[in-house]
Amino acid sequence: KIKFPTCSSNMPAFRQVGEKQLPNPVLCMAWSPKRDLIALANTTGELLLHRLASFQRVWSLPPSEYTGKEITALAWRPDGKILAFSLGDTKQVVLCDVEKAEILHMFPMQSSVTCMNWMEVEENSSLGSFYNSEDESKLFLPELPTLPKSEEKSDEILNLLGEVRLNILVLGGDSGSVELYAYGMYRIATLVTAFLIGMFLSLCSDLDFLSVVIGQLDTGLLSECLPEVTRMARKFTHISTLLQYLHLSLTCMCEAWEDILMQMDLRLTKFVQEKNTSTQVQDEFLDLLLWGQSSPELQALLMNQLTVKGLKKLGQSIESSYTSIQKLVISHLQSGSEALLYQLSEVRGMSLWKQKFERLGLDSEAIDGAITAVGSFSLKANELLQVIDKSMKNFKAFFRWLYVAMLRMCDEHVPPELNKMTQKDIAFVADFLSEHFSKNEELFDRKGKYFNVEQVGQYLKDEDEDLVSPPNAKGNQWLKFLQDSTHLKVLCCFHPIPKSLCTL
Repeated sequence: KIKFPTCSSNMPAFRQVGEKQLPNPVLCMAWSPKRDLIALANTTGELLLHRLASFQRVWSLPPSEYTGKEITALAWRPDGKILAFSLGDTKQVVLCDVEKAEILHMFPMQSSVTCMNWMEVEENSSLGSFYNSEDESKLFLPELPTLPKSEEKSDEILNLLGEVRLNILVLGGDSGSVELYAYGMYRIATLVTAFLIGMFLSLCSDLDFLSVVIGQLDTGLLSECLPEVTRMARKFTHISTLLQYLHLSLTCMCEAWEDILMQMDLRLTKFVQEKNTSTQVQDEFLDLLLWGQSSPELQALLMNQLTVKGLKKLGQSIESSYTSIQKLVISHLQSGSEALLYQLSEVRGMSLWKQKFERLGLDSEAIDGAITAVGSFSLKANELLQVIDKSMKNFKAFFRWLYVAMLRMCDEHVPPELNKMTQKDIAFVADFLSEHFSKNEELFDRKGKYFNVEQVGQYLKDEDEDLVSPPNAKGNQWLKFLQDSTHLKVLCCFHPIPKSLCTL
C-alpha cells in the first residue's frame, strides 16, 4: 500500500491525498527529479516504474540470475534519464535506461550497497569554459556507426555520459565504506567511515531510537581539482562506453557466425572414422579434382550426407555469414578501436602532466599497457579481415568445383557458366585442399575433430587457448623485419598474438 501525503498551509502536519494498493510490499522508492515518475522496488526483486499522478505502470524489470533479486537502494540521475539500483545478493550496481527499461551498465561492489544518492556538481564560470573546450574528440573522430537493431542495447550505451556537467553517484555500503562514481561509472574516491568517532548522540524519550552523528568528511581534494577530476571522469567514462560498444560489436559478430559452418569439419571427421581405407581425405579429394574419380566412401559422403542441396545451402550460409562479419569488423570494430586508442592517448598525455594529474593517481605505465592491448586487438581484427577475405575466395572456388563434381555424379546437367575451370582455378582448389584437408591428430585431441576447414569461428570463441589454425606467417617480410629490429622486437603491440578476438 502506498499513501500520498501533502502539506497543508494552515497545518504543520502532512495530509493524505491518495492511496494505492500493490500486490507485493515495497522495499524502497525514488521520485524522478524531472518527470512525473516514481520508481519502486518490491520484495520479489522486481523494479517498477509508475506515473505518480495516475499510478499507471510504465514498465517493469523482472529479477534475474544475471543481475540479482534483492534490490537494496534506488537513485535517479539528476537529468532523470538513468535510474541506478543496487542488488544485495549479487553485490552489483546497475544503471538502467528509463525510456526502454534496458540495462546499460553494471559493476560489482566489495560489499552490499545500503544507500545511494546521485547529485550534480554545481557549475561555476571557470568550470563552464572548461566544459566547452574539454572534449575535442568530435573534431577528429567520425561518429560511431549504430549497432544492428537486433542488438537490444543498440547505441544507447553511447549516451551514458548524458549532459556535459559532472554528476556523481554516491554509494554507501554495509561495510562502512562510501564510494563516489563520476557519471555513475568511474570511481573517483573511496572513503572508509569505520574509523570515525561519534560527535553527537540523541536518545528518544520513549527509547525507540538512538541517533548518532559520527562526523563530516573532508573532500577538499576533489573540490580543488574539480576540472582535472571532471576531465579524468569523462575520459574514463568514454573509454568504458567504447569497451561496451566493442563488446556488443563482437556479440553481433558471434551471432552472424552460424554453427552450420562447422558441418564440413564434423562430416569430414566422421568420414575418417568410418572409412575402411587408409587413404588420406586430402588424397581422396585431390583424385576427384585431377581425375574426376572418387572412391565409393567419398561418393557416399558427398551424395548421402552432404548432398547437392546441402552443399548449396552451406555455400550460401558461409558467404552471408562472412560478409556480415566482414562489415562489422570494418565499420564497427575498427572504428571503435580507433576511438578507444584516441581516448587512451589523451589520457596518457594527461598522465605526463604531473603538476595537474599526479596527485589524482594517473599512472602512465598502466595506460601504456592498455594502449598495447588496444594495438594487439586492432592487429587481430586486421588479421581476421585477411582470413575472411582468403576464406571467402577459397570457399567460393572449392564449392563451385565440388558442386559441379557432385552434379556429374548425379548425371545432372551442369550449367555452362560453372563448367569452365582454368588452370589457375585448379591450382587454387589444390592449394586449399592441401592446406585444410590434412588429418590433424593433435586437433582431434583438443577439439574432437581432425579438420579445421572453417577458420573464422576460432576468432570469435571466448577461450583462453591459442588459435586452432593461426595464419601462416612464413615469408612475411614485416614479421621478419620486426624480429630483426632491436628496438621493435620488444614492442609486443606490433606482433601477432595467437589468441581470439574475444579473449583479447
